[in-house]
Amino acid sequence: MEYFTELWNSFLAYLNDQPPGWIYFFLFWGAFLENVIPIIPGDTLIVFGAYLAGIGVIAVWPAYFAMWIGSAVGCLLLYGIAFVKGRSFFLRLNIKFLNEENLHRTETWFNRYGDKVVIFNRFLPAVRVFVGIVAGISQMHPLRMTLYVVFGTLLWNSLLVYFGLMVGENWEIVVAVLKTYNRVLAILMVVGIIGFWCWRRKKKQREK
Repeated sequence: MEYFTELWNSFLAYLNDQPPGWIYFFLFWGAFLENVIPIIPGDTLIVFGAYLAGIGVIAVWPAYFAMWIGSAVGCLLLYGIAFVKGRSFFLRLNIKFLNEENLHRTETWFNRYGDKVVIFNRFLPAVRVFVGIVAGISQMHPLRMTLYVVFGTLLWNSLLVYFGLMVGENWEIVVAVLKTYNRVLAILMVVGIIGFWCWRRKKKQREK
């Protein structure tokens, strides 16, 4: 993981020296791929992109739209595949993080909170990569899914870009805060899932 962090920092330094067109290109694909490959820190790239826009290396609005569209398209791509191929397709891929347990965990949240999980999936780092897949498996209506994803990514990316512009050269502070937020939220989600499972189990025992 430390090697990947060093590699990522080297990439950001490389990105800083590129022409604006290439930077927009990388911002789009970084935001897109984060939905497909969770190890890619797409939020860090968004904040860094906002920093570059803030110091005038690139323009704010093209950068913002590149990252927003990349995030939305990445999520909708997974949704579309799941909508057509179904659950078994992803399990057959035999990818470590796309296992039965993780899909079931997301389905628990999806069944409990419904549309809210899709709208605010960007705020849920532990399950965001699975939300599009579960929504597709559940056959959520394409138009509704698209509207929710567009709104959710717009809201989350707007916050990241705003804070990235505000802190300027101290953009890494935002990244550090995001890491803490991700850890705390992941713990709370695990506790919530365990609590919900215990409650369901006790309820079934009472009904017997």
